[in-house]
Amino acid sequence: MSKTLLLVSVRCADEVATAVDGGAEIIDVKEPSHGSLGMAAPKTLAACAAVVPEQLLWTVAGGELVENDEGMFAAGQDVARSLHSLERLPDAIKFGLSLCVGTPWEHVFQNVAEQLPERMQAIPVAYADRLAAGSPAVDTVLEAAAGHGWETVLVDTFDKLKSGSLLDLVTVETIQQWVSQARDLGVRIVLAGRLSLQDVSVVAGCEPMAVAVRSAVCVGGRNGRVDIGLVRMVASQCRFGFVKREQDRIVRNTC
Repeated sequence: MSKTLLLVSVRCADEVATAVDGGAEIIDVKEPSHGSLGMAAPKTLAACAAVVPEQLLWTVAGGELVENDEGMFAAGQDVARSLHSLERLPDAIKFGLSLCVGTPWEHVFQNVAEQLPERMQAIPVAYADRLAAGSPAVDTVLEAAAGHGWETVLVDTFDKLKSGSLLDLVTVETIQQWVSQARDLGVRIVLAGRLSLQDVSVVAGCEPMAVAVRSAVCVGGRNGRVDIGLVRMVASQCRFGFVKREQDRIVRNTC
């Protein structure tokens, strides 16, 4: 089984180097003050694109697929305006599924995905606090991803102030079920949601493709700045989760 990767969300070019030097293996660019998946300004995206190492994957937050509770879909236009001038395009862009219950979101998401440049993935984001978000359930999004050929699903939290962390919302057993379902469906799953330093090893031990963090590696919370010492600590916890699950596997196989 491959190691769970560490994704660090950054809000500026200076934070890219800090995250990479601390051990991040995927760089994600967002503007945290604009919500769970706030999209960074085009100038910020361009600056980050110029400094992400070639060997690393990088992704961007694209905001919510549905713009407001009247069902306005604007994701495609926002993406086109923000990405057209980048010298190096991101490997993937994420769209949140808040307010998508009761809408033709699968059709809309597929339409947006087809508008993206070649080789750029569209990643649907299922929210663990789905009632607060008005989003489809995680298992529903995983099934939709498998049916449409969307390679990756991110599970996150929508309300960063009230909902708590991923582990406040669901049990480890539920997370393991999501990971198992994703594996059976041939979909990669990334887990996020206000994960603390202590949460990372637990979530990494569930064997997702990647664990995604921002709050845990920032001084001053998710709207603060990425700190290299905190990134190193989280990277260590991510590795610890991998080592722990391999140790458990060895023990099970020798019993």
